[in-house]
Amino acid sequence: MNTSNMSGSILTFVLGVGVGAVVALLLAPSTGEELREDISGKVTDGVNELRAAGKHVKRKAQGFVTDAKERVDEAVQAGEAAFNEANKE
Repeated sequence: MNTSNMSGSILTFVLGVGVGAVVALLLAPSTGEELREDISGKVTDGVNELRAAGKHVKRKAQGFVTDAKERVDEAVQAGEAAFNEANKE
């Protein structure tokens, strides 16, 4: 699974959970103040989960970038070595 697909899946899941929680709260019998507190708590939880997922995706992306840079550096070094070897002859 690539990173963009994974982040899209995580976002879709979090949004679905949020919508489901709001609908459940709206249909549950409770006072207006309790309902507002419940919605506020659920939104805060959703935001925290979304931030955590974003940080996870960011760390993964940084790892991919670091790995790609290392591979490019190795390829450049190998190319320079081959070039220097070819020029010796």
